[in-house]
Amino acid sequence: MGYREIPHGRVLDFIKENYLGKEVTDSRSPAGNWLRFTLEHIEKGSATLSMMVREEMTNPYGHIHGGMMSLIIDEAIGWGVVSLDTELHYTSLTLNVDFLFAIKSGERLKAESKVLRVGKKIINVECHVYGMDGKILARANSNLIVTGMEYNR
Repeated sequence: MGYREIPHGRVLDFIKENYLGKEVTDSRSPAGNWLRFTLEHIEKGSATLSMMVREEMTNPYGHIHGGMMSLIIDEAIGWGVVSLDTELHYTSLTLNVDFLFAIKSGERLKAESKVLRVGKKIINVECHVYGMDGKILARANSNLIVTGMEYNR
């Protein structure tokens, strides 16, 4: 069953059955699939992803590139929003990131997103990224807005 065939109210169950505990390589997000993250946890309004930092994700110093960290954050936020199982589609309006500590290629990280508020047109979400030792690497806040765009996949 593809995304378009999932009945309203069953999205979270579909995600759990197909992605929970697995490396994600076939979601609606080509950029997210490239990350090859594992969906560690998901419930209504929150998601946790983990992944290995690969060399092609790093800056010249061998640490994760800020753009890659932002991509991971945006992906975690997206999964948290999708878990709400709304009939509406959302896209990022803002993404504010504080880069707090670096992480090297070959190290694993986890990103935890949490929906803070669902309004009529805007959803507010926060995300924190940690090293596997528990050290916070980044924190972010995002506003997503209802859009008329349709999924391409």
